[in-house]
Amino acid sequence: MDSWSKMRKEVTRSCCAVALILVALMPLTGAWRSFKVILTSIDFEANDKFVDLKVDLQNDSGESSLSIDIKTHQDIEDVQLVVDFGLETDKGNYSTLINRTLNFCKLMKQRNSDPLVRAIYEDLLKHGTLFKECPIRRGTYSLTNYNVDEEMLPSFLPEAKFRIGMMISTSKGGMIVRSTTFGRIDKSKGFDNLKRFSLG
Repeated sequence: MDSWSKMRKEVTRSCCAVALILVALMPLTGAWRSFKVILTSIDFEANDKFVDLKVDLQNDSGESSLSIDIKTHQDIEDVQLVVDFGLETDKGNYSTLINRTLNFCKLMKQRNSDPLVRAIYEDLLKHGTLFKECPIRRGTYSLTNYNVDEEMLPSFLPEAKFRIGMMISTSKGGMIVRSTTFGRIDKSKGFDNLKRFSLG
């Protein structure tokens, strides 16, 4: 094979590689979701031995905004986190799709620990001053005007009501915070997402 043929073969291979990369990245650079995630209510219980908690959920024109003020009264070590996510199958009955039990300290120290929960937590960190180390130090923390980033979620989620349960505790069994968040996946809002995507 002469040098010209070799060069042409390499150029063709390079062009194909670039094309594949662009195709792979296109869904990420132009992502939009055909639904909105709307939080409707939050029930919570906090152990005042460890923490004071104030929760404010606003719903305006189908847009949810969540703010949380946290004050810890002491350093908290070896924190355990339990999270479950379920979709409503019958009225008031939820089928659990995801259930995670993990060590919060390990999550903070090891970046490859439970990628799904870590991605969600890192999104929360963009909206406030939450815990970034373990043990959790005595002090004040906050989450401000948080709304769910739909682009983090699978596009095939059905229109349904959902429930997110969470419990934060110490390894010795002491409950710190227990919460249940209710909401819905609303595909009637998807057209608004598409319009914003189309208009840039």
